[in-house]
Amino acid sequence: MPATLFNALMRIRIATFALLLTFFTSCYKDHLYVQQEWVDRNFLASSQVGTPDPRQAHPPEGQRLLVAWRFPKNLVDEGLNLVLTVRYWDNSEEVISRPITQSLSNTAFNFFDGQKILTYRIDVVDRQEVVIETWEHQFWTKLIQI
Repeated sequence: MPATLFNALMRIRIATFALLLTFFTSCYKDHLYVQQEWVDRNFLASSQVGTPDPRQAHPPEGQRLLVAWRFPKNLVDEGLNLVLTVRYWDNSEEVISRPITQSLSNTAFNFFDGQKILTYRIDVVDRQEVVIETWEHQFWTKLIQI
């Protein structure tokens, strides 16, 4: 194959790759990322490295939700709130709200009081209470009041 033809094919491949890379990295659909984890004695760094820690006598035990987000700055400037609705195993619900002040950040919701999380839903709402984004646990459903 002549060198000029090889260079032309290589340029086309590079241009195609750059175009596809732009399409697949510049747009994102999911703005929320949620992780649920159990917290116990092993959660403490002192458990991993063997250093003395007064919290080892009464370590945190329970669950926590880690929520990360990435929203365009223009949305954040309009005023967003993160609204977490947690349903526990006894079917009681708790609603927790926190403001979103940065376009890329995260927060943790700790549940160390003995209540076990059954399911949860996270809504990001603007000042007019319009839902911008929602994340639902796979078992989330509306609670039926009888």
